[in-house]
Amino acid sequence: MGNEIELKLRIARKDAARLRKHPAVAAACVDKPVTRKLTSIYYDTPDLKLHDAGISLRVRRMAGGWFQAVKAAGSSLAGLHQRMEWEDIIANGQPDFTRILDPDLIKLFADQQLRDALKPIFRTEVQRTEWQLAFDNDKIELALDLGQLVADRKREPISEIELELKDGNAGRLFDLALALQQDIPLTLENISKAQRGYAHYRPQPPAIFKARLPALDRDADATAAFKQIAWECINHLQGNQDMVLHGHDVEGVHQMRVALRRLRSAFAVFRGLLGRESSAALLDELGWITEVLGTARDLDVFITQTLPPVLAQFEHHAGLLRLRSKALSARRKAYAGVRDALDSQRYHGLLLTLAAWLENERWRDGTDTDSGVIDIAHAILSKRHKQLRQHGKRLIHMHPEERHQTRIAAKKLRYAAEFFASLYPPGKSHAFIHKLAQVQDRLGILNDIAVTEKLLRQLIGTRPDRTLDEAMYIFAGWNACNAMHSLNHMDEAWHEFAAQKPFWR
Repeated sequence: MGNEIELKLRIARKDAARLRKHPAVAAACVDKPVTRKLTSIYYDTPDLKLHDAGISLRVRRMAGGWFQAVKAAGSSLAGLHQRMEWEDIIANGQPDFTRILDPDLIKLFADQQLRDALKPIFRTEVQRTEWQLAFDNDKIELALDLGQLVADRKREPISEIELELKDGNAGRLFDLALALQQDIPLTLENISKAQRGYAHYRPQPPAIFKARLPALDRDADATAAFKQIAWECINHLQGNQDMVLHGHDVEGVHQMRVALRRLRSAFAVFRGLLGRESSAALLDELGWITEVLGTARDLDVFITQTLPPVLAQFEHHAGLLRLRSKALSARRKAYAGVRDALDSQRYHGLLLTLAAWLENERWRDGTDTDSGVIDIAHAILSKRHKQLRQHGKRLIHMHPEERHQTRIAAKKLRYAAEFFASLYPPGKSHAFIHKLAQVQDRLGILNDIAVTEKLLRQLIGTRPDRTLDEAMYIFAGWNACNAMHSLNHMDEAWHEFAAQKPFWR
């Protein structure tokens, strides 16, 4: 039994020759590469009982022999796959249950009905070339797989790289991937061959993933806490990527944008831990993809939330209908830009760079590396709470730009509170965060009104147009009414929040 840690990357078949000759591979290779044919047969019941149990059972023909692998469901993040694996030599192409020795697996496979129902459900046929690589104390097996996946009569090509950690630090996997990506287009692969095979029998539609609150240890140091929080943000980001690329729910873009904002907020929270030079370039790139998503998100809000109630009151108004048409056209263009960005080498390079930076702890030129997480939590929460209370003294009478700064202060406090909530009694932290979220929501409505005015000017342009001008006047009145209504509710939400006792004291 072992904990399998590997990084999967998609590569175009035409680029395989470039991989074989890549200097980073040649410099680290400790023996001649080996090429062989692999036929892997995946077993399950017709109703996919093993899949439902988080288990895969594979029998593989390789180098004239048969090998059985049982894998337990694990995690996949930034292309890095971690899961438990049990592998044994067996006599033939049929599963050998006597080789399964883990107590939990023995119990599962002791069910005779399950054994009798097992049958081959899909297979992969690939030509695999393997290189054994050594980097100081780190050892990696690089595998290039070219072939196909066969499920019933369906076939799909396989062209991917697997970097498996044999010994050492997982950060080396990302470093090697980055070295390869400098010369070869590579994209992160977050699903395994088994998941691709199962998808032919039980397709998984894109889903929305909300942020998870990290479960921090009160005795943890700041380094461990930062890494845990940052990986949760990356998981949140990538969890919604499939929806943005292949789905239709506008919440996907919103959640990806929230994930990026939370990640950038984590950088700010742990600023004393992180070296400025090592984090500046990453923050610039995170800002780039956040801006790309932001353009699409602003149009989503306008089309799905802001415009419908106005159209309901001014049905068939020519200017409003033309505005909707212009907004829909602009959104199509914005989403094309989002998808191009998420498919780009720049984005995948950002994820690899971020992962390498985290795993290798490349912020170590910081000055506050020995702090405990509880000390940082108390200091940052107190500071941000004080800042927000100062902002909130005159909310009703603020200029919109000042109110925007208050919204940012509320957001910073909320993200920090959510990052550190697990360090404190849940009842107190949940009530505080809930009241803070209500303030943030009210401020967000007022911000949406300001964004709407800017967006309308962009959609309408500068050329005089009577029907579009009428639409602008309608929105001006509508927004003014909404602003007054929201200000009243915001004042109420603020007083409820201000009455909350800080949960970290």
